[in-house]
Formats: sequence, structure tokens, C-alpha cells
Amino acid sequence: MIENREFRRELTMQRLKFNRFLLLLACIGMFLYLGVSMLYGLRDEEPAVADMPSITKQQAADSAAAFIRQRYELHNPQTYVVYQSKKERSGYFQKEHLLEAYTKQYGEKFPIDYYQVSVKDATAKRQFEVDVNYTNSSIIGWHENLAMTKTKSTSLMSKTKADTLAKLEIRQMGFDPEDFSQVDNASNDSPEEQLTLQYEKRTQPIGEAKLNVRVNFDQTNLTGFNVSFGLPNSHLDWLNQQDDSASRMTWISMGFTLLMTLAAIVFAIIYRKLIKFSRGLLLTTIFFVIYIMNNVNMYPAFRVMSGDTNSSEAVWFTIVFMSVVTVLLGISLYLSLVAGIGLWNSIGLNKWTAWKEDKFGQEVYDGMGRGYLLALFILGIQQVLFYTGEVKFDVWSVNDPADSVLNMLKPQLFPLMAWVAAISEEATFRFLGIILFKKLFRNNFIAILLPSVIWAASHTQYPIYPVYTRLIEVTIIGIILGYVFLKYGFITAIFVHACMDSILMGLSLFSLGHISDVLAGILYLALPGLVGLGLAWLHGKRRKPPIPGEPPPRLEVL
Repeated sequence: MIENREFRRELTMQRLKFNRFLLLLACIGMFLYLGVSMLYGLRDEEPAVADMPSITKQQAADSAAAFIRQRYELHNPQTYVVYQSKKERSGYFQKEHLLEAYTKQYGEKFPIDYYQVSVKDATAKRQFEVDVNYTNSSIIGWHENLAMTKTKSTSLMSKTKADTLAKLEIRQMGFDPEDFSQVDNASNDSPEEQLTLQYEKRTQPIGEAKLNVRVNFDQTNLTGFNVSFGLPNSHLDWLNQQDDSASRMTWISMGFTLLMTLAAIVFAIIYRKLIKFSRGLLLTTIFFVIYIMNNVNMYPAFRVMSGDTNSSEAVWFTIVFMSVVTVLLGISLYLSLVAGIGLWNSIGLNKWTAWKEDKFGQEVYDGMGRGYLLALFILGIQQVLFYTGEVKFDVWSVNDPADSVLNMLKPQLFPLMAWVAAISEEATFRFLGIILFKKLFRNNFIAILLPSVIWAASHTQYPIYPVYTRLIEVTIIGIILGYVFLKYGFITAIFVHACMDSILMGLSLFSLGHISDVLAGILYLALPGLVGLGLAWLHGKRRKPPIPGEPPPRLEVL
């Protein structure tokens, strides 16, 4: 007992040895990040794509319900709110440097980002989609969803009466009806129960985009009013080509990842005597639990992606399907871990220190410190790449409702996904990928570059355009992480990745504005440090006390 207390006392009094080179890299990263942020502030150009909401989802729901009750005399509407964005509109105005003009002319009345509220009255068997301005609760559009209506109308409203009602509605929305001309709705996809008229504003286009109004009617009433902007076909074709390229790169990445998984099976069998197969189970379990929890947390986002925000059955089917995919990804992760152990052991290198080894606590402690410093360096490099892309290559991005914290049941849980990315991606593309290509090409740079490109290709479907720039950016980060792995090992690589993503995801909670979200964000910024310190402490408790007279080990923080 006395020896154990003495051992713990000596550990607490150890001198910390700092790695000056990593401190220098962290300072460089912070300098680059802050310097580029200042350059963004000095640029007298277009505003940000969107501000965060000024109202809560409940306020949006109340506004939409009040609007529907007043207009259609529904008495007990049920609501569900999701965040939406006009991504194509945003992309065109950014690509053509017209976002500032749009914001000044239409941004306040028809913002690119908004809340969409599903309003449903089961008694009346009617449901509506209401678009709410998420800065001031005003209604910016709505339409009735006729999926619940079983009976068909025997006759529709006359076009003359519909035109009169449409122009009255246009005037109520603050426009001059005489400035609008009715256009043929060549792509009329309206149900038989509904008449649709479409109008185009003659004046004040934004570039080649003209304001359009789409008005829907049943046999007696106006059932929908939505504003859009007719975008040039050339832009839409270019956007489709970009999305197709991103999709192809993603499929190519998945194909190579599958080949790496098959190779992992083969090498796990070949080097089975060098592998302790229980070692990958804990990390795989952590990956699986967090990922499944995130699938459920993304319920609102899946409602957006399903295209029908009232269809809970379709959403739960998506969640179950994604959970099945998660199981397959978990199996691939486990195979990467065990095969990586065998492959590195086969050449006499230990890149993943085990819990039973005396140096595990030291390795985790050091990896945590290195993780924060190298994450700061990588974030600085990434900021430079973003700025260079915008200035030199006209790179722009749009908000994606399917990947927004605004479309999560508990946004505070989202940053846990930093550990999913860190564990799975470092295991697949560094721990396994580097040794696979090292055996093939016997060259460290090629062994780092090729899995980095494969990894980067899987990130091209993020809404950043042109998509090839995302491939370049993530490849550069992958090369840095590859050299980190070769120098410091798997544990440090995980901490670098987890620190980097925890910082970015934690900061995303700050933008939500609530004190609870800010505190949660701070917790996630500190979480890699807490994990590192906790594991080092627990490992220290299981270690035997030192031999009397033998000096305690020295902790190198970095």
C-alpha cells in the first residue's frame, strides 16, 4: 500500500517534456487560421450564405399552425419542423457572384435557408407544407399535400377565377401583379385534383434568374403559393455534372475500400498467428454504438431526405437500412484492425500499443497532447486551402439540410461522431491502408498518398464545388495524417483526427446560441483531453509499483 502511494506521488511530480517542433507547428497553424480569418473579414464581398435561425422550431411551428388555422379553418393541427435550404439557388448566386445582389433584393422576404413545417389535421384529413422565414416567423410559401386526400374533385376552378385569386395573393405578398406574366407550366406535375398556374416576374432578375410564382387551386380555394427562381439550364447542367463526378468518385472510393477489406480478410488468415483477435472488438463496439445512436439522432434529416416530411414509416425504414450498413462498416473496421496488427507485426513493427504493455498509458497521454497540437496545425492548413480555393478557383459551398445540426433530435450528441470518423478512417486508411500499399510499392510516400486519395474521394459528396477541390484538400490532410501515423503510431493518429473533428463539431454547437449548446461545445473541445487523461490514469492504476530505487518514467506530453 505504501509503495503504491509512493508510486502515484512520484507520477504526479514528474517533469513534463515538451516537443518544441510540435509546439511550433501548432503556433503556425493558429497563425494561419487567425490570419486567414482576418482576410475573410477584410474582403468586401458577398455575405455568408446564411445566418443561424433567430426563432426556435416551436415558434416556427406556432406561426405555421396559426396561418393554416386562419386560412383553412383547421382546428387541431399537428406540426413537425425541419430545416430546409434552396441549395441550387444558393449555388447559382454564389458561382456567379450574385449573392449580395440577391440578399439585398429578396433575401429578407425569401431567404435561402428557412424552416419547413408539416401541418396535419387528421380529422379533416388535410396536410400542408408551410415554409417559414427562420429570422422573423413570416410565411414565405405553402402548399397542400394531397397524398391524404382520397376523394377526387369532380371539377376544378376556372382559370379566370384562379388568375384573379392568384394576382390578389401576389399583391398580398408585396408585389405588383402587373409586373407578372403567366407562363406555360410545361413541367406540370400537379395531381388531377389540383390546378396550377405559374407566373414570372418581368423586371429585376438576378443575373439570368427570374422570380417565379407557382399557385395551386382545388375546386374552390387557393391551396398553395410558392416562390422560386428560374435558374439557367447551363448552371443546372453543370451542377448535375459536378454531382455525377462526386458520385463516381465516391463509388470508386467504396470499390477500393471493399478491395482493401477483402485483402484484410486474406492477410488476417495468413498472419493469424501474429494476431490477438480480441484487440479490435472494443474500438469496433465504440464505433457501432455511436453510429447507431447517430442514425436515430438524424431522424429529422432522414425526413428531409425522404422527400415527404410526414412519412415516419419511410424514415424508420431508412434508419433500419442505415443501421444494417453500419453493421457492415463495423465488420470492415474490425477486419482492418486485426489485419493491420498482423501486417505490421510481420515486418517487426508495433504501430498500435496494447493495453497490457507498460507504455500504453504513456502512449495515450502523449498521443492526446500531440493530437491537439497537430490538429491546430491541420486546421490552419485547411483554412489556407479553403481561402485559396475561394480566391483562385472560385470554390463555393452550400448548406446541406441532410447534414445540419438543425436537423437532429439532439444536436449535442453530434460531435461524438468525431470518434467514429477518427477510429474507422484511421484504421482503414492509415493502419491498414499504408501497410498494404507499402508492401505493394515499398515506398512510404506512395503508401501514404494512395490511401489518402481513396479516403479523399469518399468526401467529395459534401456540397463544396467544384468537387475536385475537395479531393485535393482532403488528400493533403490525409498525407499529413499518414506521416503522423508513421512517426507516432495509431493511437496518436486517432487523437489527431478526433481532436480536429471535435474542435470543428464542437464549434458548430456554439452557433446554436443556447447556453446549454455552448457548454456542450466546450465539453467536446475538451473531450479528447479528458479521454487521454482518463485512459492514462486508469492504466497507471493497473501498473505495478516501481522497484525501490528505480526512477519513475518520464512523461513526454508531446
